[in-house]
Amino acid sequence: MVAILGLCFGHDGAAALVKDGRLVSAVAKERIDRRKKSGGVTRDLIGYVLEEAGVRFDQLDALACGEFIPYFEGSTFLNDPHAITVLDPRGTPVPRAARVEGLGSYTALKASFDGVVKPLALVDHHLAHCASAFYTSGFERAACLSVDASFGRPEHSSLAALGEGRGIASHSCPGALIGNAYAVFTERLGLGSGLHKAGTLMGLAAYGTVRPVVRERLDHFCRPFTDWGAPDVHAYVDSLWTGITGRGPDECLAAAESDGREAMDIAASIQFLFETILVGHARELRARAGDRHGGNLCLSGGSFLNCDTNTRIVRTSGFDRVHLFPACGDDGTAAGAALYVAHALYLEPRRDYEPSEIMYLGRGHEVPPLGRPLDLGTVARVLAGGGIVALYQGRGEFGPRALGNRSILADPRRSEMRDILNRDIKMREWFRPFAPAVLAERAGEWFALEGESPYMLLLAEVKQPDRIPAATHVDGTARPQTVRRRDNPVFYDLIAAFGEITGVPVLINTSLNVNNEPLVETPDDALRFFRATGVDMLVLGDRMVRRDEAAPA
Repeated sequence: MVAILGLCFGHDGAAALVKDGRLVSAVAKERIDRRKKSGGVTRDLIGYVLEEAGVRFDQLDALACGEFIPYFEGSTFLNDPHAITVLDPRGTPVPRAARVEGLGSYTALKASFDGVVKPLALVDHHLAHCASAFYTSGFERAACLSVDASFGRPEHSSLAALGEGRGIASHSCPGALIGNAYAVFTERLGLGSGLHKAGTLMGLAAYGTVRPVVRERLDHFCRPFTDWGAPDVHAYVDSLWTGITGRGPDECLAAAESDGREAMDIAASIQFLFETILVGHARELRARAGDRHGGNLCLSGGSFLNCDTNTRIVRTSGFDRVHLFPACGDDGTAAGAALYVAHALYLEPRRDYEPSEIMYLGRGHEVPPLGRPLDLGTVARVLAGGGIVALYQGRGEFGPRALGNRSILADPRRSEMRDILNRDIKMREWFRPFAPAVLAERAGEWFALEGESPYMLLLAEVKQPDRIPAATHVDGTARPQTVRRRDNPVFYDLIAAFGEITGVPVLINTSLNVNNEPLVETPDDALRFFRATGVDMLVLGDRMVRRDEAAPA
């Protein structure tokens, strides 16, 4: 057995376990400590993935991480007596206020945990992103692109790589700073933190119109190194903000203005520019890589949680096939670093994955015997009657999207359902859209979708918007999840049962949480959510509880 533990010490703290070349467990720290975007690595986090995989720490062959950042804000590392200690080549502990990053020396560094010492491999942050997508893609050869927001040097924000067989190597640095701009625009529009609220900007953009100056000066905005001289990240973002908005860098919109016409148009403008620049990088990578990509592209990094951009890349970049890793954010680097070390360094054979095997990597908790035995026909009738259902089952999703195991479900035929969910259940902005889950074999009847979309990372035009208005965004699109029975039998059968009653094999599927909270992790989390909100039914494993049957808090 070869077992590699992958870790992410920064924001989106996470752990993942690769066993005999297969990714078998992964979780973000926020699911455990219930703090959104929680950073750092703790004993509980390590124990979670080791226990789920049936591996002890002393059985590990190595640890892998993108960077060692013990001082990250919000991390409990400094106060955790059981934290991992990194040792330098002489065996001396690296100070807990230090930062170590990059590829490093694979054999010189060590990690000590509870007195057990193991080799520690440091994998470049963006190479770890690329590895998470390449090694789970099934492609023998592929070009890989990683983009996110990083306010260090420009090369910290993106990477192009080429994968072949067990190996993956850096190809070039695109210098794609647009992820930084997107994060800053989110904050300056009054929407909240760029780390937490970039998806809110994406939803708002559909209500706006791209400002003429963006189209008129597109080349200028797309070539910051040429037009603005030295690639200073902050200068680039400030110039972009001023050029698009006509405001100075310190002239931001107040939160009360964040859903007004000006905010909508600025959001549409940065979204258009974001898409254009990343499509351009994908096209350039295809051209520069020659025949080494095999017509395949792998995408990861937080920027590729943007469904509009992903769809434009799929349709216009020239690649034949595109694969996305569902945990595109920094939590996914824990999986990517472990996969890289397993395949490229330990030469473990690559494995094929079904979508379910990279969607559901969390723990399957034992549920209490509440309510009545699950009957999907009953649940479907509750949904068809306008009820809202919380669905908790199986192993937790890895990544930010609820994909049928930690989901809130509702009837997409009811136009008022969008407002009810946003206002009364999720407690978030009125303009946020909701994604539809659809039976995979019937997706073509409802959405102009090319292929399947199991991870809810692509956009599609809705073919029958008048029949599913609550799942149709203002621009006539949706971000569908295509559901196959072999990936999630319970979820599939519930959608099918709803379809038999209504003629619509589609359900609204949104994450089982309220605004600014992580997805629920345990049955207790699900019960707290149920008792605190107005959902009508909770499906808890093989049990179901109606509100009028719920036990008191």
